[in-house]
Amino acid sequence: MSYYFISIGGSGAKVMESITHLCVAGILPDKDKLKIFAIDPDMGNGNLERTSAALNNFNVFQQLEVGIDSILFKNKMSIIEPFPWNPAEHSKTLDELIAYPTYSGKPIGDLFEMLYTRKERGLKLNEGFRGHPSIGAAVLAQKYTQLNNNDKNWNNLTKQIMQDIGSGEKVKIFIAGSVFGGTGAAGLPTVARLLRDEFEDYDNVVAIGGVLILPYFKFTPVNTGNQLFAHSENFLTNTKAALKYYAQKDNIFNVMYFVGDSVMTKVDNFSVGASNQRNDAHIVDFYAALAAVDFYQQDINNNHYFKYICHNENDKFDWNDFPQIYESGANFRNLFVKFVRFIFAYIHLIKPVRKDLIAGKLPAYQYPWFIDYLQGVDLNEMVIKNFDDYAESFVNWLKQIESLEMRNISLIDSQMFEANPARLNDTDKFKSCDGIDTNLSLHEIWYRMSEKKDIDSNASGYGKFLRCLYESCE
Repeated sequence: MSYYFISIGGSGAKVMESITHLCVAGILPDKDKLKIFAIDPDMGNGNLERTSAALNNFNVFQQLEVGIDSILFKNKMSIIEPFPWNPAEHSKTLDELIAYPTYSGKPIGDLFEMLYTRKERGLKLNEGFRGHPSIGAAVLAQKYTQLNNNDKNWNNLTKQIMQDIGSGEKVKIFIAGSVFGGTGAAGLPTVARLLRDEFEDYDNVVAIGGVLILPYFKFTPVNTGNQLFAHSENFLTNTKAALKYYAQKDNIFNVMYFVGDSVMTKVDNFSVGASNQRNDAHIVDFYAALAAVDFYQQDINNNHYFKYICHNENDKFDWNDFPQIYESGANFRNLFVKFVRFIFAYIHLIKPVRKDLIAGKLPAYQYPWFIDYLQGVDLNEMVIKNFDDYAESFVNWLKQIESLEMRNISLIDSQMFEANPARLNDTDKFKSCDGIDTNLSLHEIWYRMSEKKDIDSNASGYGKFLRCLYESCE
């Protein structure tokens, strides 16, 4: 099986961030690689920048040899270039993109002037479509007519898919984006249609799924000057129009998931786009990523259906609201919590002493795991720094989800994040981090690490050490 994930716009990038963490934790089905492609005219989008950092870190440290039978890092990832792909041709305006001067004074030019305001036509497209799906529709409709195997950047994706088909693989493509903004609303149906037309002769081996992100946040614009920007009060209207479109059109998706929230989270730091558009992770992103996992493990068989994602209590999310079965009967909660413990144990037990051990400032005999697994390992390698950075970013991502305003998120104890952000003020919280009391303290993990384990012979170096730590968090 071959898995693809395509993010569209800022909301899609946030879903990509969540699925990256699920991929590192080995929660995708099987051991197949996940291939990533991002579409965003806002090349400097802060949401995409944060996601890219996590992706690039994993792209480096997934080289670590943890063994062939480990859940940890079992789902490798690869990024399809360019990342992201910009269908709007960088800094052109809408007028320039469609060659408006050619049609000025003609009936088609008059129609264009009626459909778009002067401000919309003069918008530089390098910071997205500013919550105006009509702009995105014009850009992507033109791109749709142009592609036809003539865009080498788009072809990097389609050639990879065709290569997998030629190798006898079944291909599952999952697309994520919002239906209430600009880029996602315009891009979801267009990209799905492009792929469906491209591979219409392979319907029996190519399945396309999509998660449509419904409104879940609001904001108050400040200091916008004369700029064009999204209006959150229009989100519901945009969503109604988008869903009507999907209801009336032939369904190009095999499976569609609808994820949103009736409580509109307030975004404090409003930005029209670029690097300042850096919204915190949200439970909606997490659900949308799990929708992708669900799609990857489904036997589609050319069926077409919709899935609505719900939870039990109006203002509370807990483990009962999440799918339970993954990876041949493994419990999703157990897999995820084990990974959380692994990351926290790494940050608390390993990072603080590793440099001092390397420098000889601490006696190695007090740290049997250092002698057993790390002597002779170059601990200054970039691959280890990448894992360090990733561990901190994972905890920060999880903290943002757990500290969501106006929602009671009861997955991991919020007191795990009281210090900045990946430090425990009360280490006893580690034992019951998901609400279940256990004897698995940080001290217990230390003792387990100190008892040399018979690790998979395919594991080596720092990867073998991380594998030992991960298994000690069972």
